[in-house]
Amino acid sequence: MKTALILCALANSAFAGGPVLARITPQELAKLQQVSPITRLTPPAKDLTNIRHPENQSIIKQSMILQDGKNWTLVPQGAVIFLPETMKHRVGVKPVGRLLAWTDFLARNHAWITTNDISIDQATGAKPLQAERVAFWSKQDKIVIATHQSGPISVRVVNETQAITQK
Repeated sequence: MKTALILCALANSAFAGGPVLARITPQELAKLQQVSPITRLTPPAKDLTNIRHPENQSIIKQSMILQDGKNWTLVPQGAVIFLPETMKHRVGVKPVGRLLAWTDFLARNHAWITTNDISIDQATGAKPLQAERVAFWSKQDKIVIATHQSGPISVRVVNETQAITQK
């Protein structure tokens, strides 16, 4: 019984209309617009409105394509930090099938892709990649993608022994 009473009280207040406000006159509206700081904004300068972007830039040109035959995804250039000979046919080729987000592609292809979480200092080349990790990669048959906070990231390689030949 109490529940029904509470529900009726809530329903009554939910269906009640808002307070009725008096209509604003054109003079009051003009006065409010004069006070508002948004009306004092000036339009942007003509020079800033005609910003041009370089024509030769493309996200495809700045990325590497990973594909499994049915699906493909993009990772930044330099995100592939280890590429075994047996997996070269999956990297940098013409995309086939459907474009998937990185997380979806990784979930579908975890059998031949693995990730290595790195710091920003490692990505910029200020700190080297861990030598024991680099040595471990050669013992497995998976492509290693550098990630930071679960997303692929480019790595500036300082040491030539860590460099990957990408074609």
